[in-house]
Amino acid sequence: MYRISINRIIGALFIAALAVFLVTSNVRLALNSLPLYEYGFHHYEVDAATGLSLGQLSEAGRHLRDYFNSSDQLLDVHVTIDSTTRSLFVEREILHMRDVKDLVWKVYRVQEGAFVYLFLFVTMGFFILGSNFGGRVRRLFITGSILTLLIVGAVAVASVLAFGPLFLLFHFVSFSNDLWQLDPSSSYLLRMFPDGFWRDATLLIGAASVAEALGIMLLLAVMEWWHRWRLRIARRKAPQFG
Repeated sequence: MYRISINRIIGALFIAALAVFLVTSNVRLALNSLPLYEYGFHHYEVDAATGLSLGQLSEAGRHLRDYFNSSDQLLDVHVTIDSTTRSLFVEREILHMRDVKDLVWKVYRVQEGAFVYLFLFVTMGFFILGSNFGGRVRRLFITGSILTLLIVGAVAVASVLAFGPLFLLFHFVSFSNDLWQLDPSSSYLLRMFPDGFWRDATLLIGAASVAEALGIMLLLAVMEWWHRWRLRIARRKAPQFG
């Protein structure tokens, strides 16, 4: 009984880890995607809202991406406006971005931890049980993919119906201060990344996660079909006695 319970817990952790890994991997890709930033700048006409050129916005986006992956504590982005070079963001925005970076790095660590667990589970499972482990890990991958579809589906529906309140709740839960409460009329950070951008990014992350989950299920189905087909061929070729 105790052994069965442990096996179920380990399997449940694998299912959860797969869903977490798929979603956080796509969050990481989105955070590091300059084309995604540039899509937002163009689609939401951020150049008109900020007075910055698309080239300046792209350069600022590149600084943000690099900042998330650097050891720098504070964000330092300078632009030239009316022949004067100045810091793009005010102190409150810079301090908020420090909090954002801390959250980003936590997402990175969760993603990496999920990958390590998945890798060790599969490696040790085949090492200990051999080919007998194949059926179980296949079922776990399918269940984890289904869980991913359910989670992403729920988030997608909620985002379409009430993205604003959910985005606000996210900030209350994720940050222990009010630095994220910026003035929309003066904050370059808010004008560069309006709510519509974050809604689009969330849906894109969800779509990528769904595609990956479906891809895993399709790949496993093809592998299963291939295995069964080879077994049928082998049986036909086997010599018949009696």
